Amino acid sequence: MPRMNFRMMRTKMVFEVLTELFATHMFELGNALNLTLKTGGEETVLPSLSVGINGDIMGGMKAPIEIGRRRVDIAYVNPSPIVTMAYRGKGFYKEKLALRALASFPSWDRVALVVSKDLKLKSLFDVLHRRIPLRVSTGASGVHNTTYYTVSKILSLYGLSFSKIKRWGGVVEECPHPSSPQRGHSIENREVDAIFDEGIRRKDGWLSQALENGYELLSIEPRIINSLEKMGYERAIIPKAQFKKLAEDVMTIDFSGWPLITHKWLGDNIAYAICEAIDARKHAIPVDDDLPLDVKNLCKDSDSGPVKIPFHPGAVKFYREKGYL
Repeated sequence: MPRMNFRMMRTKMVFEVLTELFATHMFELGNALNLTLKTGGEETVLPSLSVGINGDIMGGMKAPIEIGRRRVDIAYVNPSPIVTMAYRGKGFYKEKLALRALASFPSWDRVALVVSKDLKLKSLFDVLHRRIPLRVSTGASGVHNTTYYTVSKILSLYGLSFSKIKRWGGVVEECPHPSSPQRGHSIENREVDAIFDEGIRRKDGWLSQALENGYELLSIEPRIINSLEKMGYERAIIPKAQFKKLAEDVMTIDFSGWPLITHKWLGDNIAYAICEAIDARKHAIPVDDDLPLDVKNLCKDSDSGPVKIPFHPGAVKFYREKGYL
């Protein structure tokens, strides 16, 4: 390896310090990252690389737009169906975006529509027809939050909206994350009639708590599912085998996956190098399914890491050479 010059040394020093700093103090620090590597005026021109993670822009519906318009080169998007939607130019996205996958990290999840058994609902259409002033707990609206967008889209296909529920006298409780103490308190004390959210993977999470406290799950009707699939979402079930309080499997839409994406213009050598770096650091990379990171699962479509857009050619080259494909 060539000897580092002083600029490279300083840059690597900062990376090493920041890695350790975040690892030991992540609960005291923010978690939005904007990083750009670029050439200085005194150096030979080298390719720049811009990474955006979390925050109001890079943590929501606008992240694929930033990638597709080449303002950022690399980003995570959660869930995978949002990437599919952006690639197709459907729903939130008014044009097809030239996105490519580098890896799809596992994060099994579903959207859950939970209501109090006392309401005796068979469908969300009953809420519309009876003009029920629901007290609803859901995700934070934030700035183009993917959960809030998805739940709002589902409601709209039933002729509902959060604003309409409020006009009928209902209340919308926005929680910063699915298993927040605020929601747990609301469920335990029956202070809400419904919970519309994701983040159900944990067996001791909010969905299990709700099922233990007099709530039930509603299935999404096939015609609603069909409309959502045309946008880029995928039908999925919440399995009775995983949630013992369920009488049967419940039909809903998938909310899985943390795809790491780029655009089609990223150099093949950079895409290859990114996948190579993932492989080299796999033992240090945290994942959402509590299992050791298996690189061969990052380059294929799976239940916990779906990917419906093309992989970047540089990524494909790496995965094939290493025998992961």
